[in-house]
Amino acid sequence: MERLSVDYESNVVKAIFDNNFKDEDFKKFANDILNKVQTSGKKKLLYDTRGLKVMSQEIQSWINEFWFPKAISMGISHMAFVVPENIFGEVSMKETNRKKEKEMGIDIKYFKCTNEAQEWVKNK
Repeated sequence: MERLSVDYESNVVKAIFDNNFKDEDFKKFANDILNKVQTSGKKKLLYDTRGLKVMSQEIQSWINEFWFPKAISMGISHMAFVVPENIFGEVSMKETNRKKEKEMGIDIKYFKCTNEAQEWVKNK
């Protein structure tokens, strides 16, 4: 399965995260997502983060300080997350997003299964 793709039926950029990312690899992949948003013109994201464990504090800070501002400036409006099976990974991801969701106005929702996430983001 492709880690990064455009789903034209749902009108969304899809990304699959796993626990094999070191911090620099994570940053590169996150920037690749923004590049895919720019080239595709899609403003909604669907993240499958079921394979993630806890994100490092460095990555959480980088997402909030650098990635989210870029995403907002590109017009990203909706993000659907299929949450990690690991409770610590889920809490880590939600905590990172919560800080910017309120501040920057991105509509973020969390799901246990891909189909529900895809249906929600498709209808936004």
